[in-house]
Amino acid sequence: VRTGRRIGVAALGLALAVPAALPALGGGVLGSPGEDSATAGGGGTISAVNPLVSLQSSLNAQDNRVVLKYRTDSPQLGEQYLRILALDEFNGVKWEASGRPLTDVPERLPNPAGLSERVREGAAEIRTTVSAAETYAQRYLPMPYPATQVDIAGKWRYEPVGRTLVGDQLGKDRFQNVQGAQYTVRSLLLRPTAAQLQSAPGPNPFVQAEYTKVPDNLPPVVAETARRVTQGAQDDYTRAVRLQDFFAVNGGFRYDTKVSSGTGSQAIARFLQDKEGFCVHFAFSMAAMSRTLGIPARVAVGFTPGEKQSDGSVNVSMRDAHAWPELYFEGVGWTRFEPTPRSGISVPDYSRAAAPLPQPSAPSALPSQSSAAPSAAPSQNDACPPELKKLGECGGAAPKRSAAPGSGGLPVGAVIGWGAAVLVLLGLPLLPLLWRRRVRGRRLAGGDVLAAWRELGDAAWDVGIPPDEALSPRRAAARVVLLGRLDGDAAQAVHRVADAVERALYAPPGAEASAPGPAGDVLLARAALLASETRPGRLRALLLPRSAARVSWALSARLAAFSARASALSARFRLPLRHRG
Repeated sequence: VRTGRRIGVAALGLALAVPAALPALGGGVLGSPGEDSATAGGGGTISAVNPLVSLQSSLNAQDNRVVLKYRTDSPQLGEQYLRILALDEFNGVKWEASGRPLTDVPERLPNPAGLSERVREGAAEIRTTVSAAETYAQRYLPMPYPATQVDIAGKWRYEPVGRTLVGDQLGKDRFQNVQGAQYTVRSLLLRPTAAQLQSAPGPNPFVQAEYTKVPDNLPPVVAETARRVTQGAQDDYTRAVRLQDFFAVNGGFRYDTKVSSGTGSQAIARFLQDKEGFCVHFAFSMAAMSRTLGIPARVAVGFTPGEKQSDGSVNVSMRDAHAWPELYFEGVGWTRFEPTPRSGISVPDYSRAAAPLPQPSAPSALPSQSSAAPSAAPSQNDACPPELKKLGECGGAAPKRSAAPGSGGLPVGAVIGWGAAVLVLLGLPLLPLLWRRRVRGRRLAGGDVLAAWRELGDAAWDVGIPPDEALSPRRAAARVVLLGRLDGDAAQAVHRVADAVERALYAPPGAEASAPGPAGDVLLARAALLASETRPGRLRALLLPRSAARVSWALSARLAAFSARASALSARFRLPLRHRG
């Protein structure tokens, strides 16, 4: 009995002591599922915030209910992200918002950190009126970023660093939230250029130290991959664009909301290996990799712009929930990047792949290099000693000897001919790609609905959905959406084109004139069809498009017509000969 009691006491002691001594098990990249998504600590600060707990379930929700409605005078609806808050601290287990002091909401919010007057002068101030659904009980106010003025009823507090509004405490266990609220936000529509971001000076030391911290348990593969992807880049902007393109374009990553979030820092390493995940994985990974490169980074949480309605309003639904990285550039401030390869995601103009071509020193270096190249050979030849000229060791003498009659070198004409032949051979595999691009441009340029419908059908055919001429436009559109695994904006784009076709075919004359051109919808659907394919499938669709069969059909038809005309002409000439015989 005494031995049993001793064992029991020892086991109880271990049960109490071990959890206190060992670090807690990580709850995952999204945080612990049991964590309150809107917990405020004492002393007027946000101490533990993680709204990402429900983000994955929102993206996979069967009931895609509308949570926000808004109207805006922004000329760029694709940039109208509604931001909730920024997660700026990565402790190796999860990303979360740092505990920062809250203040009263000022009548006019101060200028964003790091924004220069030059960029501020090029920005437009826009007005957005938002209505929140009664079922949406978020404590953090969704707003365009960066907001300059907020008009809302209720008790709200302002967090200056993240530029967020959070509901104040109303009573015991009761807090102000956005449920059923109507509010107006004035915000800046910033339009930084690639040149401004590329020439940005280094951030101030506080920002550099605060937002480049990475946990000690971050796997080495994260920093190694970041250095490999950005190798050769001369500035932080070019590094950021290369990281974005690595995830969104050329890294072989796949968007999948069903993927498990994993745990802590290891989740990023696993994501880099498996290359599939949803916006949380892409945003967290790019932010962490940016920090390893010395680029200040954090993660923003909120909603993509939503879907515009016929009355001009915009609906934001649960599946518009999103996370994206924000990188800091002095003179511009916190800047959105989009590494997530998801249909309907807006990639900022300043971060497109074509933007970072010239480096800061390139304009002065390239002309001198190009102008020096033609003069290099003659100057080398002039400086060459006479003895080496006789031996033919001077670079400038070789072309003259090869052009002389009777010499053993190749004639210039032969070199040009062989070069042209090689170019033709290399270009042959690209002919289907070039043909499809030319046909697509001609079909979409004129705004003709039926031509755009044919282009949409060929785009679906290229990814393995053959046309079925027996179907009505509406049923054909539903077939493309189903077999192409389209959803969201892409599916709606296909149906819009089908509706336009039906109006063009069956509406009274002039009724279809007010319909917008379908080119944008066709391109959006085509991009989504390609994105749903595997990499071999995309290459097959681009380099060997199935719709290229139309070329052989056209050639066969022309050959048949030519043969018929030749037969008829031959018959006309043979008939007089028979009469003379």
